[in-house]
Amino acid sequence: MTLPSYYMENMVFQRNQPLVVKGTVKFAHASKQIDASKLSATLAQGKMTASATAKIAKNGSFTCTLNAQKASLESYSLQVKYDGKVVTELAKVYVGDVFVAAGQSNMELNYTQYYPENSANFGNGIIKETDLPKPLVDKNVKFVIADHDVKNTDFPLANVNLNAGAWLNADSTNSLHLSYLTQQFALQLRAKHPNVPVGIIQTAWGGTPIRRHIRGGDIYANHIAPLKDFHVAGVLWYQGCDDAMNFSTATEYESQMTALINQYRSVFERKDLPFLYVQLARWPNYQYTQNVREAQRTTLDNANLQDRSNVAMTVSLDTDKGTSALIHPLGKDILGARMAAQYLAMEDGTTVPNGPLIEHARHTANGAIALSFRNGTASGLKAMQPNYSKTASAIAPNYKSAPKATPLSGISNIAAPTTTALQGFEVANYSGQWQAVNATIRGNQVLLTAADGSTLNDLNAMSQVRYLFSGNPKYASMLYNGFNLPASPFITIVE
Repeated sequence: MTLPSYYMENMVFQRNQPLVVKGTVKFAHASKQIDASKLSATLAQGKMTASATAKIAKNGSFTCTLNAQKASLESYSLQVKYDGKVVTELAKVYVGDVFVAAGQSNMELNYTQYYPENSANFGNGIIKETDLPKPLVDKNVKFVIADHDVKNTDFPLANVNLNAGAWLNADSTNSLHLSYLTQQFALQLRAKHPNVPVGIIQTAWGGTPIRRHIRGGDIYANHIAPLKDFHVAGVLWYQGCDDAMNFSTATEYESQMTALINQYRSVFERKDLPFLYVQLARWPNYQYTQNVREAQRTTLDNANLQDRSNVAMTVSLDTDKGTSALIHPLGKDILGARMAAQYLAMEDGTTVPNGPLIEHARHTANGAIALSFRNGTASGLKAMQPNYSKTASAIAPNYKSAPKATPLSGISNIAAPTTTALQGFEVANYSGQWQAVNATIRGNQVLLTAADGSTLNDLNAMSQVRYLFSGNPKYASMLYNGFNLPASPFITIVE
């Protein structure tokens, strides 16, 4: 009998979802046939047991589907038996919330792979080791990492898991191997749900284009497809730098991102599975970064998404703490808090916090352009000045003293209110000649008018509008909403 490589001691199964034990089985002598009625899996904790008999395919693969279990910090034992005899046993497994952490280097970013003896990632002094997040120490966060290997179709284990023969607990040593972003995300969830373990399946791989992560790609085949039948709470995604290098990959990004969301949800057999992703951070060195950002924004409304619910994007333009010269900027604590706030809102069925998302731009009767934003993102519009310094931070709220807090409550020094007029808005006619314009908040809209000293008398001839549409935008006044979240960059036509 063989179980998948990631079915290991200390693993975490998803709570409140059918618990699937799977693998392959055969007799040593080919003449004998496996009797499915004699093959079973049992999960036990104290006097509680849950069992299920197997379904076996002709190729010898089997599944035992146990009833859903509630989360518990106490371990379970898992046994697979044939004809009453234990064939395989995992002495300690857990039930909690499991997340897949996928994408490229800004998701994978961890101390062991990216920082020892690598001056480039420190930016030759832009950041110091003391600027990096402290390793997460929480035995109730457990993780498994996929190795950079695509030689077969089984989930390839990183050496740190292979050597341990187990999912690792987050501690001061093990967490050096784990994604900073997922550490910060898990920290926020554990503060909110202290009785729920968190499991992380890290499949991110630095320097990879999105095409390798979708069906037909080698990372999909070796890291994602092997997870079929294993239930998770959601997917965390941060990727796109590789696709921002070329015009062709940037223009294909929206369709590929849409396909990726649909395909991952299919693997995990949940059409509304929470899918949370980060829009590309500021960085000046790839020509089409802003185009990929736009593709990430428009994915939210793509008609080919099989289910648009529980898909959320985190804007990162104000989170880098002044380190935008680095392809791996600081600010994973802030991103983790924002993503956790979105996930918890999905879990609770409340409004998912997003920054302002452009809905449409329309000419007005007096020669202006009125910008409207997606419902739920335009309340409390205001101008704020991003801090862009290392004093910006995010910590988990104390929910005992502040039960109505969210992970956003723990973000500080990210931006401050300003009386400076909004900046970063531009308009163009069909010639594509862009000009800066004045932008004024009017309730839940932004009104654009001709800039002082402009050759334009009005904006009637303008057919396009864009906002923060460059690789490394930096302005003293940006658009935020009542969540204290920044508006997504965009480019759109004027109706």
